[in-house]
Amino acid sequence: MDSGLSSYPRVLIVDDDPIVLRMLIKTVTRWGCRVTAAETGADALALLADGVDLVITDINLRAGSGIEIAQAAAKMHPAPPVIAITGAATPEEAFQLGRMGVGAIVTKPFRPAELRAVVDQLEPPEPDVLDGFVRRIVGAEPMPELIDAVRRSMVVEALARTNNNKVQAASLLGISRQHLQKILERGKA
Repeated sequence: MDSGLSSYPRVLIVDDDPIVLRMLIKTVTRWGCRVTAAETGADALALLADGVDLVITDINLRAGSGIEIAQAAAKMHPAPPVIAITGAATPEEAFQLGRMGVGAIVTKPFRPAELRAVVDQLEPPEPDVLDGFVRRIVGAEPMPELIDAVRRSMVVEALARTNNNKVQAASLLGISRQHLQKILERGKA
């Protein structure tokens, strides 16, 4: 797989036009990605639930909406980037897509090279370090002790970043100085 696409090995493509869908499947498969495809919103939502790394969806589907697909993708953890393709997006749709974090809107007709340029410009998703940690720790540590340990670690880090200034550390953490002091005292007990 091309190095620019290594962040997106699994791509979901959604379009209700069979010709466009076939062209997109061929193009993205040539890029070295594993493609799943859907012609309806319901099928796309089912495939999305299986987990994907990138979504390329038409906005105006006969059965469903690309906006619904983008909304569902935005709620995933981690959320895959979404590229919306459309013959004509209304300003309201474009605004709504932007608020949902859609990476780009590509207007039909477009060339495969144009789509590729858009994919290459996407910010790759950040790895979710906390997710792996949570999977390992669940069941290994009682939750209250874990929460206290995380609080203490965050306080220690905030103090280190602020040269042990408790007021600045508390501000950095979004807590009161008194709350910071209580966390420090609990750590000594």
